[in-house]
Amino acid sequence: MDEESPVVMVSFTFDGVTYRGRAGIPAGIALYALGVKRLGESEVDGSPRGLYCLIGQCFECRVLADGEVRRACLLPISEGLTLASLKVDPPLPTNPGRSAYD
Repeated sequence: MDEESPVVMVSFTFDGVTYRGRAGIPAGIALYALGVKRLGESEVDGSPRGLYCLIGQCFECRVLADGEVRRACLLPISEGLTLASLKVDPPLPTNPGRSAYD
């Protein structure tokens, strides 16, 4: 019978707030479990973005991780990881006369 690995807790930050979570779990899952659901804002209209597909296909959960854009659903947390939400102010311009979702 295999022995289970011990749970290792690590400290990481998101938007300047320090959190603790289980080492190795995806950052998006750790933040969601801690009550953080908004990971950033849409570049088009500023609407909130967060977890959506949880398999790395939709890019809705993008965050800055130590200065690099990463998908929070795939990024394992580790000691000292620094995360920040992605915000574009103002939102990127769209083509006049076209819907932002065309």
